[in-house]
Amino acid sequence: MSDTAVDVTGVTDAELLQCIAVLQKLHGEEAHAQFQSLPRFKALRTALVPLITDLRAKFYHGNSTTSNQSRQEQKRARKVEKARRKALDQQYINNTKLRAGRLAKLKALLTENPLLAQIPDGVATVNEEMARKPLTETGEKEEENVEEKETEELHYHRACYTCKVKFKKLHHFYDRMCPSCAELNYKKRLQKADLRGRIAVVTGARVKIGYEITLKLLRGGAMVVATTRFPKDAAFRYAKERDFDDWKGRLQIYGMDFRDLGVIDKFMDHIENTFGRLDILVNNATQTIRRPVHYYKHLIESEVKPVPDSMAQVYEILRGNANLLPNATGSNAPSESSGDSINGAAIVSANGDSSSAVIASASSVSASVLLSQVPLVAEDHHSEYTGALFPKGQLDNNKQQVDLRTSNTWVQKIDQIETMELVEVFAINTMAPFILNKRAIPLLEKSSNARRFIINVSAMEGKFYRAKTPNHPHTNMAKAAANMMTRTCANDLARKGIYMNSVDTGWINDENPRDVAVRTADIHNFQTPLDEIDAAARVLDPIFALHQEGNTDKPLFGQFLKDYMVSEW
Repeated sequence: MSDTAVDVTGVTDAELLQCIAVLQKLHGEEAHAQFQSLPRFKALRTALVPLITDLRAKFYHGNSTTSNQSRQEQKRARKVEKARRKALDQQYINNTKLRAGRLAKLKALLTENPLLAQIPDGVATVNEEMARKPLTETGEKEEENVEEKETEELHYHRACYTCKVKFKKLHHFYDRMCPSCAELNYKKRLQKADLRGRIAVVTGARVKIGYEITLKLLRGGAMVVATTRFPKDAAFRYAKERDFDDWKGRLQIYGMDFRDLGVIDKFMDHIENTFGRLDILVNNATQTIRRPVHYYKHLIESEVKPVPDSMAQVYEILRGNANLLPNATGSNAPSESSGDSINGAAIVSANGDSSSAVIASASSVSASVLLSQVPLVAEDHHSEYTGALFPKGQLDNNKQQVDLRTSNTWVQKIDQIETMELVEVFAINTMAPFILNKRAIPLLEKSSNARRFIINVSAMEGKFYRAKTPNHPHTNMAKAAANMMTRTCANDLARKGIYMNSVDTGWINDENPRDVAVRTADIHNFQTPLDEIDAAARVLDPIFALHQEGNTDKPLFGQFLKDYMVSEW
């Protein structure tokens, strides 16, 4: 009733006050009990019924107090049960092999340094051996003996990373894919091919996807020429593989920085003179997140120092690099007969202090190593602040330097991108693959194999048919340009038996600044749905799929491939 409405009750203010006073006397526990039981209050109880009924409808949706309490208890019980089911689902999800393997690595990292937040990523430890298992000496694939794993059923649906279908049944290895997509991905992850007699070039082969691509090719029997800015570090990594002795004679590692475009022609001249032909080119090297010079300082010392005796086996896979590239003084590297053909020189120290420079022979240091320490943008210049963002000795799951910057390329807009970074991205992501492809085509034509391949490793950022954020426009542009190279050249090359495709690797990393990535992982129990072995399997599938028993498909060419299928550009 509004304040201006006419009062038709006939109740005076004095009567109203007296009524309120009487009711307040009945609020006490004992008084309330007597009000409900004594006959003298029956008339009052009867008079209050119409008013109480109206209030009860408002307070308890028409239920009694007892009924309302029961309803609230049921509501609380449902909430507890929902929390229990969510906790169980999280446990089931974390028990899938990809997640469990990453979490095991994360636990080990946190044991080493509990004060430094880390991210659960990288290659899963569980199932790693099977995914990396080589072919037998006859070229036959060994039986995988993959037994059917018992899987859990979730209480709540998840959306499949690949096909977006909602599912509850978990795969034993993947947690973000429906059963059918997970089974396909698992089969492809373990897929092998007999590539004996093939010669492949893989760029960006030191860590992560490029590393796994190289291993898959080597274990398939191919000869692999791998490029990286840090050849010794790459060699040390490969030398630690359990089957290194099986394929070390088929691996050569070269130090190259694709920001120096002039070195690519020299490299391809060397490939032509040394091997005479090619069968496979994988353009994997890319710059997505620019790292300042501090990020690479921990690698410098091992690159310029002599190879330790315990790692002497890497001489063989670095020999070609020592003979190809100019040393720090610009002269040609010495011949293989020179005893110092691989060991390093007094060129740069790990901390930038010339007084503590590491002494070794100048001939051994690739120009790519030196270029990593050349300051080009403001954040490259040393300061106490920038040094603290890259804590010494702190490495992630991929044995890469921990980067504590709160902003990086992935979250920067067009007005925040340094001009030099734009130039770097186009040099590495677009121009270098163009030059490599141009120089590789005559060598691919010389192969006696009927099918030759160029894989341009791409990403969803380079697609036009996809919503875009305003972030990292330069990497989007560079990838789109590389995709256009595939679309433009592939049909013509296919007539020559050279099959070129662009391939998306899938989501294997959270590229956000570390504090954001750590927070996302903690709050949402987040992990990317794939690892580097999955990514490598995607990249090589246009080649490997054709080598499967009974496969009669024609080679794909001129396509953008995502999740093992043709996708729109």
